[in-house]
Amino acid sequence: MINRTFDRLWHRTLGRPYYLARPIDTGLGQPIVLLHGIGRTGKVWKHVVAGLQSLPCRVVAFDLLGFGSSPKPDWLDYSTDDHARAVITAIERLGIGQPAILVGHSMGGLVAVRVACLRPDLVKHLVLFEMPLYEGLPQKRRYRLQLNLYARFYQQIMHMKPTFDKNAPLTERLARRITGFEVDRSTWRPFIKSLEHTIMHQTAAADIQKLTMPMDVIYGTYDMFVIRGKPQRVFDGSGNNVTAHTIRERHTISKRGSWFLVARIEAALGDGFGADDD
Repeated sequence: MINRTFDRLWHRTLGRPYYLARPIDTGLGQPIVLLHGIGRTGKVWKHVVAGLQSLPCRVVAFDLLGFGSSPKPDWLDYSTDDHARAVITAIERLGIGQPAILVGHSMGGLVAVRVACLRPDLVKHLVLFEMPLYEGLPQKRRYRLQLNLYARFYQQIMHMKPTFDKNAPLTERLARRITGFEVDRSTWRPFIKSLEHTIMHQTAAADIQKLTMPMDVIYGTYDMFVIRGKPQRVFDGSGNNVTAHTIRERHTISKRGSWFLVARIEAALGDGFGADDD
C-alpha cells in the first residue's frame, strides 16, 4: 500500500516521469531506438539487433510503459502522450547528444510519431513498420467497412475476461493466436488501456502533417491489422521526405521482416532512401 501511495504521489501528483526498462543496449555510434508493439517487449527486436551489429551504431530497445520489465501504473490512461513522454525521458537519459533513428513496430510506430512531433530535436529519421493508422485515410467505403470491423474486434478484446490459462476458452485462445500478443495478468490493464487510448484514439495522422524529418513507412501485404492500399496517400501534404514500402509479411517482426528493416535503417544511417520493395 505504501509503494502504491508513493507511486501516485511521486508520478501522478508531482508529475515525475517513469523510467523505462532497457532490455537491449549495444554498440557505439549513431543511436537507433526501437519501440515494440502493443502486448510485446523490447526483445522482439533480436533479429534486427543481430543484423545491425556490424554497423557503427548504438542500438537501444525499450520496454514500453506497462509492458515487459517497465513500470505498470494502475492509474495511467496509457494514451499516446503517456507512452511518448516515457520514451522521451528514456531517450534523454541515454545522454546520446544527437538525434536518433527511431524505429517503431505497430503501436510503437504511433508512439514514435508522437515522440517526433513533441520533440523533433530527438529524432533524425523515422522507420515505421506496420503502423495501424486508422485516421486521415481517404473517404472510401471499403476503408470505412474495415475500420468498423477493427473497432468491433477491438471492442470484443476489451470486454474479454481472460483466464490466462492453457485451457482458456476458445475465444481467448483464438484472440491470442490471431494477434500474437504476449499478455499476462500484470500487463492486461496496460494492454487494454493502450488499445483504447493509443490505437483506437490515435494522433498520428495529424502529427505526421507537422513533421519534417525523413521517414520510411513499411506495410505487410498479409497484415490483418492495417488498412491496405497506398499508405503514402496518408502522408500527402506533410513536409517530410516519405518513402513507402510493402513486404510480404503478417503483423509480426519475423527474420525476413527484420532483414528488410535492417536495410532501411542502414540506408537511414547514410541519409539515403532504399526503394526496393519485396
